[in-house]
Order: sequence, then C-alpha cells, then structure tokens
Amino acid sequence: MRRASKRAMTTDGGLPFDLSTVKTKADEDHVRKNKRIFGIKEAPTFYPTREEFKDPLSYIEKISPQGEKYGIIKIVPPKDYKPEFSLKTENFRFKTRIQKLNSMEGETRTNVNYLEQLTKYHILTGRPVGKIPQLDKRPIDLYKLKNEVAQRGGVQEVTRLKKWAEIGRNLGYARKQCTSMSNALKSAYQKVILPYEIWYAKHKEDVEHIIKKEDSITNNSGTSSDTCEICQKNENEEKLLLCDGCNRGYHMYCLSPPLNSIPKTDWYCLQCLTAVGKDYGFEDGEEYSLGDFHKVCDKFKKEWFEKLLGHQKPVSEEDCENEFWRLVENPHETCQVEYGADLHSTQHGSGFMAAEQMPRGAFDPWNLNVIPVDPKSLFTHIKTDISGMMVPWLYVGMCFSAFCWHNEDHYTYSINYMHWGETKTWYGVPGSDTAKFEETMKKAVPELFEQQPDLLFQLVTMLSPGRLLKENVDVYAVDQRPGQFVITYPKAYHSGFNHGFNFCEAVNFAPGEWVDYGLECVKRYKDFRRQPCFSHDELLVTAAQNIKSTNNMDWLKRGLVEMQKRELKERNAIRTRRMKESLLESDTREELQCVFCNCYTYLSHIACECTDKVSCLDHSSELCTCDLSSKTLHLRFTDKQLDEMTKNILHSDSNPDDWIEKLNKAITSKPSPTMKGLKELLKEGQEANVPQESLDTLKDYIDVVDNWCSDAEKLLSLKSESKSSSKKRDQRIRDLIHQAALIGFDLPHVKQLKTYAEQLEAYTAKLTDHVLASTDRDMQSELYQEGLQLRADSIRFNQLKNSLESCSWEEQVEKAIRLPFNPKTIRKLIKDAEDLGMTDADGPWLKRLIIMEERGRDITQHIENICKGREKIEFGQENTILQIGENKQDPNLSIILDPHLLNRLKNAMSRSKSTIREIENMLNFQSTTADVAERPSLTDAQRLMSMCRELSFKTDLVTRLSNALTQTGLWNDQLRSTFMNGRQKSLETVIRETLNNVQRITTSEDKKGIWCVCRKAEAGLMIECDICHEWYHSSCLKVPRNVVRSSSSYVCPICNPTETTKKITHLSRQPKLEEISDLLETGELLKFKPKDYSIIVDIHSHMQQYRNRVQAFCRSRPLLGLQDLPKIRFYLRTMTGLEVALQDETDFLRTKIQALAPISSTTIATTSSHKITTDHVENTAMKPTSIGSDPSTPDRKLSTESRSPRLLLTNMRRDEITSPRPQKIIKLTVKPPALPMKKTASHHKKRQYSPEEDKHHTKKHRSLNDDAPYRSHHRI
Repeated sequence: MRRASKRAMTTDGGLPFDLSTVKTKADEDHVRKNKRIFGIKEAPTFYPTREEFKDPLSYIEKISPQGEKYGIIKIVPPKDYKPEFSLKTENFRFKTRIQKLNSMEGETRTNVNYLEQLTKYHILTGRPVGKIPQLDKRPIDLYKLKNEVAQRGGVQEVTRLKKWAEIGRNLGYARKQCTSMSNALKSAYQKVILPYEIWYAKHKEDVEHIIKKEDSITNNSGTSSDTCEICQKNENEEKLLLCDGCNRGYHMYCLSPPLNSIPKTDWYCLQCLTAVGKDYGFEDGEEYSLGDFHKVCDKFKKEWFEKLLGHQKPVSEEDCENEFWRLVENPHETCQVEYGADLHSTQHGSGFMAAEQMPRGAFDPWNLNVIPVDPKSLFTHIKTDISGMMVPWLYVGMCFSAFCWHNEDHYTYSINYMHWGETKTWYGVPGSDTAKFEETMKKAVPELFEQQPDLLFQLVTMLSPGRLLKENVDVYAVDQRPGQFVITYPKAYHSGFNHGFNFCEAVNFAPGEWVDYGLECVKRYKDFRRQPCFSHDELLVTAAQNIKSTNNMDWLKRGLVEMQKRELKERNAIRTRRMKESLLESDTREELQCVFCNCYTYLSHIACECTDKVSCLDHSSELCTCDLSSKTLHLRFTDKQLDEMTKNILHSDSNPDDWIEKLNKAITSKPSPTMKGLKELLKEGQEANVPQESLDTLKDYIDVVDNWCSDAEKLLSLKSESKSSSKKRDQRIRDLIHQAALIGFDLPHVKQLKTYAEQLEAYTAKLTDHVLASTDRDMQSELYQEGLQLRADSIRFNQLKNSLESCSWEEQVEKAIRLPFNPKTIRKLIKDAEDLGMTDADGPWLKRLIIMEERGRDITQHIENICKGREKIEFGQENTILQIGENKQDPNLSIILDPHLLNRLKNAMSRSKSTIREIENMLNFQSTTADVAERPSLTDAQRLMSMCRELSFKTDLVTRLSNALTQTGLWNDQLRSTFMNGRQKSLETVIRETLNNVQRITTSEDKKGIWCVCRKAEAGLMIECDICHEWYHSSCLKVPRNVVRSSSSYVCPICNPTETTKKITHLSRQPKLEEISDLLETGELLKFKPKDYSIIVDIHSHMQQYRNRVQAFCRSRPLLGLQDLPKIRFYLRTMTGLEVALQDETDFLRTKIQALAPISSTTIATTSSHKITTDHVENTAMKPTSIGSDPSTPDRKLSTESRSPRLLLTNMRRDEITSPRPQKIIKLTVKPPALPMKKTASHHKKRQYSPEEDKHHTKKHRSLNDDAPYRSHHRI
C-alpha cells in the first residue's frame, strides 16, 4: 500500500501561513486540451456583471432555470472581487480524515469486501488463499466473476451452456485463447468462490438473524468482548472464543455447529465472513498546521507523479483526474490520502471576515457568513439552533482527497468558495435525475445497500461517472480554481476530488423556491428514520406569522396549503380511534421528535402516561403497548386555527373583483396574453376566492388553447410523432388554421402552420406522373429527400418512396447473391419485399430469393451435420461436398457458401481422417502385441470412441472399435463378479486391498512380531489358542467379546478344522486362484489393456508362487508327520487370511491336521466342565511356537497352587501326543494336491468343507482395563 507520508514535527513554530507559496487566483487562459474522462460534459460557468454581483440570491435565482438542469454551476466573480483571507493561520490547527481511494468507490469497495470474505473463509477452513488466481498476467476479478456466473444461472448452467469464454470476454480477456481462459476461470471459481458461496447459502439466514439481534442490542448498551453475542451471558469465560476480525465473543458451545476446542488458525464469526466492511467510514488522521500539511501534500504529489510520469513532464489537470479514477476503480492497488474536511468555522474561524467586523461601505454580500442570514433566505425563519447549516465549514484538501456522492441536508442549496490552492474538480447530477442516480447506485452495489439501506446519507460512497453515464444518468463537471464559487442545486447529487493542497469554504442557504424540495426531503428522512436538522412545518408557521406582505410569496402559500391538508388528514385518521385530545400551551417551545421515525412533531404528537417519549401521528403504535385510553393527541393549533392561518396568507393580497378586471384586461389587450400568463392568472383566481363559474370558463379556454398548441407543435416539431390520425399532414394543418380563426386568440404557431402548408402544397405539385415514371434515380432521390425534410405523407410521396425503395431493394438483392450465402440477409430481403407489397409475379428476383433461401438453408444444415458427425459421407466425396453450392442446371440458383463454413467443413474432414488413421493403427498394429501390458489403454480407446461421434466419413473401423470396447467391458464385468461378491467398496479399492493382502501374507514366513491369520502386529483385543498358542485378533476371527473375556478355554479354527469359519467374512467372498487365471487367459484376447489388468497380474503372480511353495512343502516328504504340524498350521493359517482362495491346498492341510492332531469334543467338554474358584487365576500360556512367532515373547509362569482349564487341556494334549497310540503309524490316504498342469474343467469345480461347530471351547480373557493379574493374557 502506498500512502501519504506521516506528519513530521511542527516546523512553522506558530508563524502565519505564507500565502505566497500557493495560488490565490485562477489562470485566466486555462483551457482543457483533451476531452474529459468518461466523456463527461461541462457544467456551465457564469460571469456576473458588477451590477448583477451586488445581490447573490437574486442573481442565483436569475440563472437557476438554466443552472438547475446541470445540478452544479460555477460562478466567476468580477476581476476586482478579492476578499481578504481572514483566518488566523498562526493558531489554526486541524485533524484530517484518512481516505483509502479504492474503498471509497462503491463497486470497488464491494469488490474489496468480497475478497476479504473469501480470504477469511479459506483461512477458517484451513486452506488459505495465498495469491489471487491470475490470467493474462493480472489478477482475476473474483467479485465480477461471481456476479457474471450468477447472472447466467450458476456454475452448472455456465458449464453446461459453455459460457466461460463469454464471461472471460466480459472480464476483459478477449484476446486470450478460449480453452485456456475458460479453464482458468472455471478453476478459479470452483476452487476459491464456489466453496464460500455454498457455505454462505447455508448460513445466510443465520447471518440475518444475528444482524437483527445485534441491531436490537446496539439500541441498548453495547456488549463487550466478555459477553457471548448469542446467549448474551458473560459466564464460562474459558469457553469464550474471540473473533479475530471484530473481537466479539462467542461461547464455543453456542455456535452452530458447536466447537470442541479453540481453532489453531484465525477464527472469524459469521458476521465477519459475510458483512466485511459494513462499518466502513473514514478514520481520523494526524493533526496539522497549514504549513505542515502543505509540506506533506507537496511531497506526496511530487513523489507519486514522478513515479507515474517521470521527472520532466508537468502534471496537468487531465493527468490528475485520470489517475484519481484509476486508483478509485482498482481493487488491487491502495492509495491512502488525508483530507481536512468539515471543519466548523465556529471552532476554527472563517476565511471570510465576520459580518460585524466588516468596515462601513465595504459590505460583501458574497461573504459566506452573510448569505445564510440574507433576508431572502428562509433560514431566518428557523428559531432552533441549526448552526451546522447556517455557519460555514472549512475544507483543506490534498492531491486525490475526495468528497463522495451526496446531496445537501434538507435538499438545500450550497455555495462553495475556493480561497486559494490547486484545482478542485466537481461532478454533479441534476435533481431531475436523482431517482435514476439512486437506482443505479443500488444496482451497482446491492450488497452495500443490503447492509446499510441509508447508505446514500453516509457520504462514504463513490461511483464512477462512467457507470452513471452508461445507465443514462446525466453527469456534468466543473473545475473550481482560486477565487471561484460553485453552486449546488436542491436534490442534486455531487462529488469531487482535489488536485492538490487547497483551502475552500462552504455553507448552505435556502431561497423561497427551495420550499417544495425541503418538504420532499423531510418526507424522505421520515421514511429512512433519519434525524432532520429542523422542523419544516415550524419554518412555514414562523414565516406565516412574521411576513407582513405576501407579494411574490407563492412558495409560502403552496407550503401552507400542503401542510394543512397533510396535517388534517393525519388527525382525522387518528380520531377514528377515539383518542383523547389536548391543546398545547401557546408558549410551549419544547422540540419533540417521534420515537420511531425521528421527525419533529411541531404541529401535533401522541403521548402516553407510561413514558416521556412521543410519536408522530403515523407511528402511534410504535410508542408503547398501552391501551388507547392512556394515550393523548396533543395539538399546537386547532383545525380552525390552521385554516385561518392558511386563509390569511392566501387572501392577504387578493380581491375577486380585481381578478375579474385583470382577466378582462388580459383578454382584450393587444398583443394577446401568453399561455404562461393565463395559467398564472388562473392560479391567482383559485387563491382569491373568485367565483367558480369564471374560473371554469378560463380553465376551459386554457384547455382548448393548450390542446391546439400541442397539436400544432407536434406537426411543426422535427421529432417523430405517433401515427394516431388517419388524415394526411396537409389536411391536419388546414384544420388547425381553421380552428385558430374560431378560437380568436393570438396563437403563436399560426403563421408557421400557414408557411408549412404552402411548402407541402408546392412540393406535392412537383410530383407529377412524369416524375414518378422517370428512370432518373438521382432526380427522384433528391425529391424524396426534400419530402423527408418536410415530413410529407401524401399519396404521391408514398408512390415515390415505394419506387425508390423497390429499386434499392433490387440493388441489394444483386449484391447479396454475389456474396457468400447469409440466411439473415436473404430473409430480411424477402421480408422487405413483402413490406413493399411484392409478389412472385412482380419479377424474377423474389422467386429466386425464396429458392435460394430454402436451398441455402438445406445445404448449410447438411454441412453443419457433416461437421458435427450427424451425417456421414463416403471417402472420395470431399470435392463433391465442397462444391455442393453449385447448380449446373441453373447457374443463377448457385449459392456461394460462406468461406468460414467451408473451412469448418475442411477442418472437420481433416480431423476425421486423422482420427480414422489413429483407430486403424490402434486396431491393426498396437493392439496385436503379444504382451497385454503393451497394448493401448482402455482410456485411449474410449477417447477415440468419443471422437467417432463427430466423424464425417463412414467406416467399419468404428464398429470394430466398438466391439473391442464391448469385449473389454465384458472382461470388466467378469472381473467385478469375481472380486466384488457383495462388497460395498469400489472395485478399484477391493482389488488394491486384495493385492496388499496377498503381498503381506505370502511374504510373512520369516517375519517376526506378526500374528493371526492377517499376519499383522498385535493390536486391539487379542485371544490365544490353547493348542497352537498363536495369538489372534478377535476382530479377524469374529470372536465375540464375551467369549474373549470368559474363563473358558479357546481353540482356534486352525487347530480345530471342524470349527466353523463362516464368521470370518472374507472366506465367503474369496475368489479362487483358478478364477483369476481365467481372467488373465481371457485378457490375452482383449485389444486394449483394462485399467486394473496390471494389478490382477501381480495378484496372480504372488498367489501362484505361494501355491508352488505350499505344494512343495506338501511334497517335501512321503508322509507329513507330527514334526510338520507347526508348519502345516502356519500355511493353513495364512491361507485362511488370504483374500484369494487356494481351495485344494486348504482342504488337504485341514485333513492333515485332523489326522495328526484331532480335537476330541469329549475332551473339550471335560475341560470346559472345570470351574474356576479363585478370584485371580494366572492361566498358563506357552511361548508362541508357530512359524513367524516372536521368540522374544516373554514366558508366562504357572502357579503350582492352581489348576486352570487351560493347564488341564494342555496336559491332556501332551499325554495324548506322548503316549503310544495308533496315530504314529497311520497312513493317510489323502494325496497332496497335484502340481499345476494344463487347465481343465475340474479347476472350476467348487469344493466345500463344513467342519462341525464346537460351542463348548471358550476361554477367559480380559482387556487392559481389567484387573492386573489378567493383563498378561492379552495382546492389545
């Protein structure tokens, strides 16, 4: 951010300011060299004579009819007007306001606010936006991008209708390539804007609720950061979270959703995320003397423009104005300046001499201390203190310091005088365009008005004049220089900025013609509940009571009539509610205001016994909730007193007889009175109680004259008129001339009408049959132009017009058929022919056009279809299709096709050939390689298939490609049916998890510290098998928690193969290795490599290697004996954990375990029958001896004083194994699985093994949370 440098220490030591260091008079020869920015027109400048300059308000009234059209004007005094600068500069010190230029302009401020909202939101979500996305080496305007997308129905509609390029052009990226521009804008919107907009839509109602609640709170005492903004309580301070934006406090449990802990990043409340900048205003700056501020201003301007323009070039007013608006409209560059604005002259003194200090004979009527109290100013009738409007204000400016759009309090006039310094540029909007101005402001910055409906009263918002002009709002400008006055008119919005260090002074004033504007403003204040400066009704009453003569006091008469009518209407509405009435004492001076709308209740108010507050008659329901019996209507004047006051003013200088005499004199006088004079006479008669019959007669006469004048003006006007009359123009003129003779009034347009009638008659006489039949088009065109200027509409003129238009039409047709076919042009020519009344019989041109239009439309559509692949042609038809517009039978009907359309066709055919070659190469060469991994990917094939939709040529390659893709799709279906088996995860996830499972388990043989069928480290709740002493995760074997924690013994499904394995979920979903082999065998026939083919190859490779290892073990000796039991259990354990089934090997090893180490149900039942009688029993557990066990697992000792069920079971097992028994010499008849051979149908045979469930084998286990003696029996 660049800003004006801070003030150094005061250096002037209290010395008077040296006026020789600044400009004290304007450059007389200054003329703008270039057109003003935005094409703004200049407001008028007036140069009063010495005589006119003697009376300020009379002169301003004289020029107002012209000046008020512009809203602002400039007055250059006579050259000898040089008021002394009377401010005591040695004591003058003032504080400035800090202004950030890009926060002043409404649209730019809204833009900056939105960027702050986005930034804070992304910080809050933990994904801060480090840098605004850029396009074409400049930041993307995210606020405008958001609005452009919203205007087109949202991001989905924009994407569907492919509107991103259009949005880019609206954002000023016209020269960028469409693809890159569209992608960049779409990416910026989806990454930065869309998350916030989705969040905001969900929380908008919450925000509105908080704002309403805050508004009600701010009306009472404000809350501190120690109080929760939601529950309004100051308890649980340790749970209070402070917003990093506004420092408001919120209980974490009051938020929605609640927060469990303090966020690690910055945290912002809902209001800060959605209403950044709501409290915008100007901050206070430093305190300066004039000398100090002069140095700051000069230094800032010099350094700024040296960077901008270089050292040599002087800074012109045009440079300064252009740079000001550049800075104001740039949301990404901040320039900060200071402005000594609104310095009250009662505190700081005035640049003009005080009225009482003026020497005799040197009275200055333009002194701004004098103008507000001029006898013609209505401020003299205000008894309350309104020093803010009657006393001048001082303004000390620096380069780029500005005043925002506003109109004056109570819509009064203002006058501003520049004592010395650099130029001040003013912009003004006339009062007649006020409504359009306000509508444009609301349209430009709706977010700001949503936050602050009274934004235009705040004096903190700029809007580019360029934007206003685009909305047809009239904007004018003037440059004010030393010694010049600027006047602003009632209701006119104005703004401006300073070109450098200067000193101005301004004050308000209110001549009589202001009254109607003042009433309009008071009503507006009431609507916005804005505090008025004084009572408008009191001003009128005071004026009525004090003014002795009402000559030229129409403003007072109008004001009193309106006041009486309004007041009586409001009183009568209240009286229907049967409220008590009371008349105020005549000397009551209390200034009461409505509790709701803040308007002054001078004429009447409503009060209640419960409060000292009052309301106006419109808002009695807002005062309190008490019954009507406790409320009273207080009146300052009775209805009769109001009526008498009004009539006294209206009739004070009126006499009906005088009026009738005046009317007779006006009617008989020569020349006749003007319409304005007659209307003023009618208004005067209405106010003088003239008999109604006389008034009606005059009114009817005025209406007749008015209508005649209106008709005459329409006929004589050069503007177009509505064709409401069926009569020709010459006949209507003759009728008006006849009516004028009957009216007997010196009508203003009679002479002009007679002249006009003669001109039309002479013109019509020129249009002879010979002229109409002539082939001399130049002569006919000249006569036609003459008729247009006269606005002739005779039958002969229309014949001439049709003849010329027909010739022009034929010329256009000849030109159109020589140009490339344009359907719009042809259709327009056909329509023009219909308007001229032409038919096919009138000549060959129209028929030819109709045929060309129909044929051209068909050809164009045919080419469009070929380009988009909706229609396809054979190879070798390229030349034929390119010459489709030619008609060899009738060359006249040949059509020249648009070169752009032909280029599109050529490009489409070229792209199609390229695509066909690529498909041919893929199907005939790339997809025939022996290694499936080297064949084209499915993605590439699908890409080509999607391109086939726009092929322009017919080819069987598309069918082959489609069939190949179908085969790949069938393979994917087979893959899905093989692996999914009711799984809810995605196929890709299942396959990758299967590969991870196979890799982990098949390579676990030599690893330590891993357990269970899953071959993972200990975790969670685990249980130990009392036979093989392997530890298992209860979740892997689906052992219920109550079984794990029971005191019964436990035998795993590996040691007891008869134990059901149905609870182990993945065993029912295992694909067999044979099925995976089938997949690979089928995959060999595919043209394209499926997406997951490589993973399937890896799974098959690992499983085949593992099968070979298992089978090698099974064949390692003729008969597997007891010494092989641990390894048998290991392999069976791993195959149980695998996600791919080795069914034959699993069945073989289960049978071996049953033969070598059978588990008797009787033994288990016997063991289970033992009861534990001690509270804390240490169960024994052998050190894990299975393959892959951890030899470092500590031994667990057995107490000799206790006998656990596990010990009993262990001892039994040992006795059975060590004692001589038949198992030692048994010969198994089950053969090991054969080595892999050529695949036969037997590989697909399903084999099932359903061991008998044994529900008696349980074991007592506890988690780490249980008693200490049991912890050694668990692995967690």
